[in-house]
Amino acid sequence: MATTLGVEAPTNVVNLPKVVTVREDVYVRKASGLVRTVGPSSALFSNLVAMGIIVNFFWVVFASAGYPNANLVDTVLIGVLINVGVGFVYWMLSSAMPRSGGDYVFMGRIFHPSIGLATNLVFSAVFITWAGLFAYYITVYGLPMMLGSYAIAGGSSGPLTTFQSMISSSNEIFAISALILILVILISFLPTKWIFRTTVGIFAVTAVIYVVMIGLLLFTNQATFASHWNAANPANTYATIAASGASGDTITTSGTFLGIVYTMLSFVGYANSSYYAGEIRGSPTRTQGLAIFGAPIIFAVLIAVLYATTYLTFGRDFIVGLSTGYVSGTVAVPAFPSPLLLAAYILPSGGISPVLAAFLSFGVVLTFFGFSLIYFIVPTRNVFAWSFDRVFPSALARVSRRGVPWVAVIGLAVFAFVSLYFSVYTTLFNYLGYSNFGFWFAVGIVCLGGALFPLIRPKLFAQAPRIVRTRIGSVPVLTLVGLLSFGASWYVSYASSTAAFLEFSSYSYSGLMVLPAIFVVGFVLYWVSYAIQKRRGIPVDLISKELPPD
Repeated sequence: MATTLGVEAPTNVVNLPKVVTVREDVYVRKASGLVRTVGPSSALFSNLVAMGIIVNFFWVVFASAGYPNANLVDTVLIGVLINVGVGFVYWMLSSAMPRSGGDYVFMGRIFHPSIGLATNLVFSAVFITWAGLFAYYITVYGLPMMLGSYAIAGGSSGPLTTFQSMISSSNEIFAISALILILVILISFLPTKWIFRTTVGIFAVTAVIYVVMIGLLLFTNQATFASHWNAANPANTYATIAASGASGDTITTSGTFLGIVYTMLSFVGYANSSYYAGEIRGSPTRTQGLAIFGAPIIFAVLIAVLYATTYLTFGRDFIVGLSTGYVSGTVAVPAFPSPLLLAAYILPSGGISPVLAAFLSFGVVLTFFGFSLIYFIVPTRNVFAWSFDRVFPSALARVSRRGVPWVAVIGLAVFAFVSLYFSVYTTLFNYLGYSNFGFWFAVGIVCLGGALFPLIRPKLFAQAPRIVRTRIGSVPVLTLVGLLSFGASWYVSYASSTAAFLEFSSYSYSGLMVLPAIFVVGFVLYWVSYAIQKRRGIPVDLISKELPPD
């Protein structure tokens, strides 16, 4: 048996349990091979990129069509209360167990590696399908929206017409989306610091677009937008669309609570830094506190302002009526009717307006690219963690001299292209609602694990940083917050399942059960691996009793 100590150096402070015993034959090697190059600001910006600070300018259409009785501004208040609790749980667990793999490590060490793999496999399945799905979204939503905005603001309609003809068949959509996904994969082979510099760049550009868009909305009144809309759309006037929205969009408390689904979908991503915790430099407690706990608070402020200014300038009734009309096919628009596209009607025709309008809608393209990149990177770190524990083939834990888990990248690239194929050629991934259901189902398990951590693993809990061990009386704060977050997460999962009764006819309960089924698959996979490794004489029983090497 070897003893590994938590070592602190000026550039590498590591919050580890004081003494961790490591059997050298349990893990693939004595050290992970990952390089600690991600600082606090990079982790924060990357989490915010994964959430998408302007993506609600896109989701607002589906949210308004699917949940016309919800006040989306109020859903942010509900959402931030839930996510601050969940973020606290992830922050504490990341501080206690600062290793790559996130909830795989947490649940594996608190409950059992089989539960860790099952939970983490659900998240990884969601994320790797998003890598292909959002490349597809760029092609069918983002680029047409950008070119449509350019045309509406006085530019030529030729680029939009040309692009629409280019994506007139599924094969063409797949080809363009595949090029985008190839770029994502190539970036994933870069050293970690360059990947995160890319995400910081994405954040910077989308932040500029956010500020410009909010400023534009604040200085434009509803009457001005209505007159510009009417001039361009005499057959579907502002008053007609707003009246159709007003006929069925009475705000209700129950409607608002159910309508948190898309708001909660957009919160997904602030815990991503827990999955590459082995590449975080400095104090994990400080870095993860900023990235995991701080990100949902910052994000909540940004999207509350986003929703409020959208309602202020365009009118809630109009947004609901236009969104419902677009989804049902009764209202024709040049491209997806995001507020970013609607902003093109506000700008004066000609001059630099077409370029500015296209730049605003380019924000969605950039956001979806960031999603594709981040949600490809995260599963590679999860696969690395499974393989490092010898639950999956050890070859998947190989890293380059620059700390890149290149075998995992290649392996998951295959799955990303499979997800792209299904996105383009089937309706299988008309399932953002399904993924929301499965995601929050799995989050609930993590929160329950956090609540039980002090009771199930008292020795490991006792070695955690002081903030993790904070109590109210005799009860750990982590237990209280974990229990509340467990209930809240499963409520969101339930709310996602109710979409079968709303606008989207493709929604089905058989599809809803796919991700819980993946949980079962992960559980079975662990025990198959366990039997194989046990036969080879590898003591995998010890995995749940110690943290992997740093």
